[in-house]
Amino acid sequence: MYKEIEDFKKEMGIKKIAGLMMLHYFKWPWCLKEFSFYVDEIYLLLHYSPKFKEEWPKKYPKVTDYIEENVSEEWNVMEWRENQGIFREKLIRRLDNIKPQLVFFPDEDESFPEPEYLVKDLRRFYKSNKKQLAFKRCNFWDSMEMVRKDKWITYYPHVKIYKWDKNLSYIPYTGFNRVTTYGKKRMVARTVIKHYAYMNKKEREWRYNELYREKQKKFKGLMDKPTLVRYTDPIHAPRT
Repeated sequence: MYKEIEDFKKEMGIKKIAGLMMLHYFKWPWCLKEFSFYVDEIYLLLHYSPKFKEEWPKKYPKVTDYIEENVSEEWNVMEWRENQGIFREKLIRRLDNIKPQLVFFPDEDESFPEPEYLVKDLRRFYKSNKKQLAFKRCNFWDSMEMVRKDKWITYYPHVKIYKWDKNLSYIPYTGFNRVTTYGKKRMVARTVIKHYAYMNKKEREWRYNELYREKQKKFKGLMDKPTLVRYTDPIHAPRT
């Protein structure tokens, strides 16, 4: 665990931070690797389809438990999203006996801000009466050094961290990664979460033509040539 996170835990009297992650495409292994430096334990939901099935996530450090879900045919991204509440509910139930003080729940194509920046948001969040911490994102493009500057699509801040309490539930799912029990109220982080789903050109084309085939009008900007800037830090990075 990063020293900055360890120091934050000691300062706040936090005994355990649990990490949850759902994997469907298995294309960003470095995100899971980095995730292990932020949390004490990781619980996974592995969503296996005919095209995507990998074993490596089970062997990563801090992976304590996992759930395997199998489907007979490939889902598009909308079908995956429609079942998020069910999948998230299965994962959160893994924590009923763990009882962590904080839960970190990024997507498989995301990495948290550098720890020296994130702890500032965590400290502000943990001292507040808010229960959920949401993040805007920056989109890496063509490399892990460059990010897209223009706002090609509106992105409502998604909850990635929340305080644990007994009987939390995602049912009925309200979207934007929010915990249903906590409702819509959340604090928005001053940092951005790092997003890698569109970094590779072939991946962008595949997503536009296959995953987003029913909503290509909405995602048209995905194929535009953007203005790129070098990534510096999660405070000043361009965000959607």
